[in-house]
Amino acid sequence: MHIFVGSTNPVKINATSNAASETWPEVVVRGLSIESGVAEQPRSDQETKQGAINRAKAALALGLKENNIKGEALGLGLEGGIEDLGEEMWTTVWAAVIDRQGNLGLSAGSRFLVPVEIADLIRAGGEMGPATAQVVGEKNPTKIKKQQGMVGIVTENFVDRTEEYQSIAKLALGMWYGRDWRQSYGLI
Repeated sequence: MHIFVGSTNPVKINATSNAASETWPEVVVRGLSIESGVAEQPRSDQETKQGAINRAKAALALGLKENNIKGEALGLGLEGGIEDLGEEMWTTVWAAVIDRQGNLGLSAGSRFLVPVEIADLIRAGGEMGPATAQVVGEKNPTKIKKQQGMVGIVTENFVDRTEEYQSIAKLALGMWYGRDWRQSYGLI
């Protein structure tokens, strides 16, 4: 099993590797530099979902183009975004998994309230990582984006971002893996 992740972010690669290796111990996971095809800061569930799908499709296409893969190969995209619900801003994360035949597994999760200080900066046109860095005085926004994320900051690392993304990636992989469940139960 080969999984091509539509990102070079170590959090997303490690989350995918951890999620997949429980079922496929010999899995090969590789991150690829892929654009999401949506805004840098997706601002709705639909846009965030589309970003994950775009990343999964492009990662699979590039991974297959660059590698001679004979066995099963998947593309996986993880995309974080925000959703305004009335006066509140909430986080959202979508994961998409796709195979060569176009079978798609989707999942979403990790909703929590964005602190108002960060939400105000995002509403003014900012992106979550840099906005979080600005609020906490971190000079290197990439450190937050590619390590603990906002979830690590606002929970004081009680929640690990890799583990957070791992559960979402595992659910998307599971939705792909179980895509024939109706047949298994004689429903079709």
